[in-house]
Amino acid sequence: MNPLRRLVPAFLTLLIIASIGVAGYMNIEGWSFFDSIYMLVITLFTVGFREVHPLSDMGRLLTMGLIVSGVGTAIYAVGQAGEMIVEGQLFGYRRKKQMKKKLKEMKDHFIVCGYGRVGHEVLEELTTAGISCVVIDTKPGSEEELDKLKVPYIIGDATANGHLEAAGIKKAKGLVACADSDMENVFVTLSARSNNCDIFIVARASGKNAEGKLRMAGANKVISPYLISGRRMAALAIRPVASDFLDMVMRGEHLEFSLREIHIPEKSKLVGKSLAEAEVRRKSGATVLAIRKLDGGFNLQPLAGSMIDKGDVLVAVGTKEQIDLFDKMI
Repeated sequence: MNPLRRLVPAFLTLLIIASIGVAGYMNIEGWSFFDSIYMLVITLFTVGFREVHPLSDMGRLLTMGLIVSGVGTAIYAVGQAGEMIVEGQLFGYRRKKQMKKKLKEMKDHFIVCGYGRVGHEVLEELTTAGISCVVIDTKPGSEEELDKLKVPYIIGDATANGHLEAAGIKKAKGLVACADSDMENVFVTLSARSNNCDIFIVARASGKNAEGKLRMAGANKVISPYLISGRRMAALAIRPVASDFLDMVMRGEHLEFSLREIHIPEKSKLVGKSLAEAEVRRKSGATVLAIRKLDGGFNLQPLAGSMIDKGDVLVAVGTKEQIDLFDKMI
């Protein structure tokens, strides 16, 4: 609600008091409209000027009533306005209105449901990759942090009616359900899939028992942080150098090159060509590490004669400039 509506009762009361005062002076004292308005103003503002004309007993009673009721109402209105300024309600209302407008304009974005420890990492990776995001979280304390990051957000339960719609679920490209509760992630996944059958959903599961439920609810990928962390710790213990290398390539924080997925559209010039004929390495500098075919199969060791077909996804590694050149070739 617009916080200025809190001032409406006070201003309506002042308007009624002013109307009664003007009408009273005109009828009781027989003054003109201008004289009545002038007397009302100096009375309500208690400036201490003398009366426009001598007052009768009824006129004095009217003046006393205006002072008591009018000044009291004015003080109440000023107090309400000061409270709104101190509490930041006016600025908060304006910020929320701007955010609501921004949410309506967003498309092909990702929705992050849950801004805990996992949600923080998800948002950081997505924003680093240049992907626009919307965060839905129940903690009011998340507002200040997300405001600093300039990330649109909705404070509330993601499973509640209307929050996913407000976050633009119908126009979103993907959703990450990373709340601490498996039940909440299942509900969010169900709601998201029912609102957008094409959206790509990644859900967090606390254990293997929840994975099947999340897949049945419509999740494309299910991740268990505990399972992954256990495997990563074992890999770091057994193959520390290889693990460190993969971490740097995947995150791309400390190196100039990173891993990217390149989708082959139907009208691409590379469709029907082999990797050697496409000259990917020579023209762009990027290296194709794997090819996922349209049927879901993987070519994990692509050779020079490996064919590129429409709908393929090429996993390539290279610098940003090399990947951009590869995109232009596609």
